[in-house]
Order: sequence, then C-alpha cells, then structure tokens
Amino acid sequence: MYSHRGTTKWYIAQRVEGFMILTGTYELTVDPKNRLSVPAQVRAGMDPERDGTRLYLVPGGRQGTLALYADRYFEHYAERYHSSLDATEEKDDFEQVFYAMATLVEIDKQGRIVLPQRILDYAGIGRKVTLSGRRDHLVIWNREDFAAFLEKNWGRYPDLLRRAQLKTELSKQNGNGGPR
Repeated sequence: MYSHRGTTKWYIAQRVEGFMILTGTYELTVDPKNRLSVPAQVRAGMDPERDGTRLYLVPGGRQGTLALYADRYFEHYAERYHSSLDATEEKDDFEQVFYAMATLVEIDKQGRIVLPQRILDYAGIGRKVTLSGRRDHLVIWNREDFAAFLEKNWGRYPDLLRRAQLKTELSKQNGNGGPR
C-alpha cells in the first residue's frame, strides 16, 4: 500500500526469471558520512548466490537520480546491453560516462552503503532522499523531486497502464513475446 501524501510505504521483493523484482518507496536520509540505509526488506530479498551481496551505484535514467543494482544482476545486464548496442561514437561516449560513474558499493553490517560525494554532486542528490523500486533496480531521488514526479504522474496512471498494456499486446502480436 502507498499513500502519496502520507507516510505509508510498501515494498515487495519477488523473483522473476531468477532475479529480484524491486518495488516500493522509502523516505531516507543520507547521513553526514554519506551513508544510506538499504531497507531490511531489500537486504532480506537478496540471494547472495543469485544476486550477490553488493550493489552498483550508477547514474539514473532521469536527470537528478541515481540507480542501485544488485551486483550479479548488473554484471549480467551490462554484458547483454553492451553486446546489443551498435559500435558508434555515441555508444562510446555513453559507456565512458556511465561506467566512469558506476561504483560498486558494499553493504556494511548495519545495512548501509556509502555514496561517493562526487556522484552525489553530479546527480544533485541532497540529504533527504526517496528510494523507489523500479522493477530490476532501485532509484535514489531527492525527496521533493520524487514527490513532484508522483504528483504529476499519479493522475495519469490509468492512461500509462493502458499504454503499457497496449504495447505489450502489440509486441506479442508481432511475435516479440512482450517486454523483458
């Protein structure tokens, strides 16, 4: 359950195709030593054999965000993604920026990770953050930015859902089997 104006939060960790599915929302604080607590539900859902025990911190898909991927998933994804791109200067530029900013972070015994200051600065991430699930990874947002995003898009959710379902159906009809 989630209340976009209240403090109720939800989280589900499942496995699809062998990897954990990450959902939910947490309001967290980056402490003065740049440590961020990884929610207990996320840590409990990680299978060390399948997912690994560390996280990759990478630039997010949206300006002003960062993403966290389980290390084994990220390494699998990076190999598949790299081989799917055509060799171009744009690919080289993307990979140079993306992998230069990617950082492998350890989860300490208290369940925290340390976020490098240079990455926080590039992304413009402050101390009050929201950690949100995004299927195969977690997204770190400035708390106000996430609230504004949710406020803007919550009313559009039924339309977004219909469009996603239509794209999935068209993909199946074209023999692609739907999104992966």
